[in-house]
Amino acid sequence: MQDTRTDANVITAIDVSDSIGRHEEWLQQAGLARALLDPSFLDAATAGPHRRIGFAVFTWSSDGRFDVLVPWTIIGSAEQAAHVSAVVGSVELVDRSDYGGGDVEDARDRGSVVSPERRTDISAAIDHASLLLASAPFETSRSVMNICANGVDNAATDGDDGVSEARGRAVSKGLIVNGVAMGDRQGLVQYFRSHVIGGHGSFVMKLSSPNDAGQIMAEKFRRDLLAEAALAEPPNPRQD
Repeated sequence: MQDTRTDANVITAIDVSDSIGRHEEWLQQAGLARALLDPSFLDAATAGPHRRIGFAVFTWSSDGRFDVLVPWTIIGSAEQAAHVSAVVGSVELVDRSDYGGGDVEDARDRGSVVSPERRTDISAAIDHASLLLASAPFETSRSVMNICANGVDNAATDGDDGVSEARGRAVSKGLIVNGVAMGDRQGLVQYFRSHVIGGHGSFVMKLSSPNDAGQIMAEKFRRDLLAEAALAEPPNPRQD
């Protein structure tokens, strides 16, 4: 495994911070699990000379906690993609035993304790994804992180500058930072463009409709893996 080369290493950072509600949790989990079963994903994953990619997933939360959901694994067949999809779909992403997540009103009705901070620490997610990409056991010439979030960073000590600096650190290492902006928060896609995404061919896509979650995530991975082709295409309407 140490000598395995891939056409790309792709890591997805799933937001499970205090502001994430059940709808957004489902969008990320179901969208990712369905995308891995989409034929277009496998076509893109096996399109390069090595006919395989390295793939990993971790969750990040507002208290600086990071948990590996899918450790680095190879995807080069339908069977491997289906296995990773099953792993993603089988776990509980958000433990709501102590707080209400993004479902504030429901949590209050149940008497649960809701975090007053509701922090979103995108800069920490970028830095952690950078570390995991650097430690990937597969050699590659293309390393991509997907940062999922439903809001702007309100935890970085330097505010927006702190996020931009985290992006700069990642890009300086040759990494590509792409984004998934969840929900319909005004200005969030532009925030991603200004402060989060970076590197050759980087982009952000909007994820808000449950009906399209799998299709959007599959399209995102396709663009992650086929960057040159993506640059020649017109902008995806879901980006705005």
